[in-house]
Amino acid sequence: MTKSQTHKLQAQAIGATLQKAITQHQRGELQAAAALYLQILELEPDHFDALHLLGVFALQTKDAQAAFDLISRAVALNPEQVLAQSNLGAALQQLRRFDDALRCYDNALRLDPDHLQSLNNCGVTLQEMKRYADAAACFERALRLVPGDLDALNNLANAFIDLRRFDEALICLDQVLAANPRHVAAHFNRGNALQHCNRTDEALLNYSSALELDPTHLDAHFNAGVCRLLSGDFEGGWPEYEWRLKKEVYRGLREEFAQAPWRGQALRGKTILVYAEQDYGDTLQFVRYVAPLAALGAKVLLRVQAPLKPLLHGIAGAHRVLANGEALPPFDYHCPLMSLPLALGTRLDTIPAAAQAYLGCDAGRARAWQARLGEKTLPRVGLMWSGNAAHDNDGARSIPLIRCAALLVPGIQFVSLQKELGAVDRIMLENRPELGRFPELQTDFAETAALLAQMDLVITVDTSVAHLAAAMGKPVWILLPFAPDWRWMLGRDDSPWYAGATLFRQTAVGDWDGVLARVAERLRAFAP
Repeated sequence: MTKSQTHKLQAQAIGATLQKAITQHQRGELQAAAALYLQILELEPDHFDALHLLGVFALQTKDAQAAFDLISRAVALNPEQVLAQSNLGAALQQLRRFDDALRCYDNALRLDPDHLQSLNNCGVTLQEMKRYADAAACFERALRLVPGDLDALNNLANAFIDLRRFDEALICLDQVLAANPRHVAAHFNRGNALQHCNRTDEALLNYSSALELDPTHLDAHFNAGVCRLLSGDFEGGWPEYEWRLKKEVYRGLREEFAQAPWRGQALRGKTILVYAEQDYGDTLQFVRYVAPLAALGAKVLLRVQAPLKPLLHGIAGAHRVLANGEALPPFDYHCPLMSLPLALGTRLDTIPAAAQAYLGCDAGRARAWQARLGEKTLPRVGLMWSGNAAHDNDGARSIPLIRCAALLVPGIQFVSLQKELGAVDRIMLENRPELGRFPELQTDFAETAALLAQMDLVITVDTSVAHLAAAMGKPVWILLPFAPDWRWMLGRDDSPWYAGATLFRQTAVGDWDGVLARVAERLRAFAP
């Protein structure tokens, strides 16, 4: 047999194996298909289709690095293949290399401007980058090509939710569900849109539909829990809220401890580690549970974010306070702070320390702030108008300082509580010397607490300062967006968590002017 004949037979065998692999792949027999792709690559290491399709298998099994390695080799062999460029973008998207992913989608769309998969994936990547308007434009373009494409409609609805265009999102999702009532993602996303509209009963129906179709849908469980907590249904909400611990972001916490998690076991004579898991405000709100644990006979170790350790050193009930990263002493059980309400069976009427202060400030730091601020001749009000710009909901919860000028009524000494200032805020503050500011001196939360101790009233958006002031027992007015965080609930101007809190809510999405007008009116009555 000649060399050419041998090569021809090998090519025929590879072709037959490839066809068999593709058939198995299409039937969902992924492992069997992958084994055949590997056989082909043993015979022909630069076989384009085997490299590409084995990379697709890796994508489907969430091995993004292997998918990138394989598909990038395929693209190097044939850069003009549209689907390979698109799938390389999907691998880079899973690796969170979003700019590189966009370049691949651009390559695919240059080769085929009507490539639906690339348009959809490009839009999803833009959403991940928080370029929501650009994402919507991608999905709109996809729908001009295929008007009834359900993935594009669902994705467009997602973009509209991020853009707070909830009515349009619901129109898209209703169309998806009319065409396919078993579309899990559409039920889930419709629940999200309704929850943003504070239509919690309807949102729960959609989350329930999603869970009937997919009982393991992690985000549907979690969002249903948030929705129930927002509605005041603590008994139904806390168990669903536990689904957060299955999220990928919690993998490190899940794998950190060999000790048993605490779920309500007897604690007398035992040592329990409770620890921060989310943001500063969450920690400040839920450290109220340390004292009740100590009352059950436990030795309580409290682990928190480093900037909170000086403030929480000596908190009632804590045997020891540690910062994240410090070596841990021996303990018997562990529990995230935000799982304690479930373990202790918290209801609306059993929230610990709801009517009393449970945080204070260092006396020496307080005296230093008294000296800095000077003699008080007018009521002193602290202002906080924006939170961490990296927060997912910061666009809804923060207010530009320029809009807060209406609050600066005469007869009050105002003090900025902002630690981080934007460029425009700095310029404005330079022109408003009557608004005291000390961002560089707020080196940790203990310093902020000592500053708050000098205030007669704190006015703040939904940030950690709201929780700190309220936990110190200060009168605090909290300015909330139309769709608030779950802990502030709906339809009330007080908080079951903090006796001294008064809530000022938007009556429509984005309506800060109405909120600020009501606060200014109350402030005039507060001034002498």
